[in-house]
Amino acid sequence: MTHVPVRLRVVDQPTLDMGGMIAGGSRVVGSVAGDPHLYMCTAGFVVGDGMRTGLATAAHCPDTLSTRDADGVETALPFVGQWGWGNQDVQINASPVALAPVFFADSARTISRPVTAARPRAGMRAGDGVCHRGERTGYSCAEVELTDFAPAGDLCGGACLPTWTTVAGPTCKGGDSGSPVFLGTTAYGILKGGSYRANGSCAFYFYMSTDYLPTGWHLLTAAQDTAAVTGADDPAIPAP
Repeated sequence: MTHVPVRLRVVDQPTLDMGGMIAGGSRVVGSVAGDPHLYMCTAGFVVGDGMRTGLATAAHCPDTLSTRDADGVETALPFVGQWGWGNQDVQINASPVALAPVFFADSARTISRPVTAARPRAGMRAGDGVCHRGERTGYSCAEVELTDFAPAGDLCGGACLPTWTTVAGPTCKGGDSGSPVFLGTTAYGILKGGSYRANGSCAFYFYMSTDYLPTGWHLLTAAQDTAAVTGADDPAIPAP
């Protein structure tokens, strides 16, 4: 119809209908001491330390978080730790139950994909296509612009290192913080923040590679045996 070449490819990893299960890409909410409001972020990917599983999100989100699954069941996600300096903006909240290595990719959070691999920052190039699923903006895809971006100001517990990857807009908003950046079933990183034009539209967003998950924690993938495994930051926004 558009006279543009198109390639169709069959992916051998099926999407998964996870029903009420907790997954990456979930809406997570929490409060700040002394503030009666709830603030919203987006969970990134499922991670593990050999004994526990949890959700990774952005370190500038509230410490104690909870999530509500498709069945309306709310689950508290106890705070484990946060790492937010230099090349990191990541927080881990543990899960009371073992989590499968899956994440929501669609805007409605009805279908989950398994994580089958991770692409390191060293393998990224300008012009690569990536996607992300944010709680405010849903599912979208765009092109990588820079692979050695250093956000201005003291956004990384001081100066940021030139290790962040930028992706062209126009889809990023507050509340997308911590969301998964991926392509297909390959994990790329966790969204940190965005740069916004005067009219409020998203110029680009930037993310932390999964290379920089904290020591002792690793990205869970479907290939692993998990049976024994028990210009500014995008702000967390008030949850409606």
